[in-house]
Amino acid sequence: MGTKSELRLELKTKLSLISDLEYKELSLKVSKNLNNLLNRLSVIQRHSAIGVFAPILKEPLWFLSLEEEFKKITAYPAYANEMMIYRLAQMSELVVSQDFGVNILGPLKSAPEVSPEIIIVPGLGFTKTGKRLGRGKGFYDRYLENHSAIKIGIAFEAQLESDLPVDAHDVLMNFVVTDQQIYKINV
Repeated sequence: MGTKSELRLELKTKLSLISDLEYKELSLKVSKNLNNLLNRLSVIQRHSAIGVFAPILKEPLWFLSLEEEFKKITAYPAYANEMMIYRLAQMSELVVSQDFGVNILGPLKSAPEVSPEIIIVPGLGFTKTGKRLGRGKGFYDRYLENHSAIKIGIAFEAQLESDLPVDAHDVLMNFVVTDQQIYKINV
């Protein structure tokens, strides 16, 4: 197993090789599996906010087959007081932001802040045991270590690794959803 930096480069390269057509097909499968999991978790019945993200750089398009009811309770990451927070918003309401040092779509600053009970977490790599390799800034780990939300990693099956290096601050996922399967982790 390489260093985190080496693995990030390897996984970014792997993602860049996915054709646009395959990317959309795989994303649709990820989205269907996520929709099934959210139904099993009774998210709509519990009226839970779902922490989500606006995909960048070939991250799965998790929303493609999500039911409209789920889309109405989404919250997106924002940056306030040097911390990541979530603000209630629908994808159509997002604006370009540089909150995290790169151009991403994020909620308006006027959108209400929420504490999601379920958080969909992007990553460059995951394991079937819930380990996650992010992009290296630590925003999600710092947020998740202080919140008891259900954590759902989202990735393509090709992003799964047999193992990943983790540090004490790295937070494990409760589920990892891919285009092929939903992995439940006993955390």
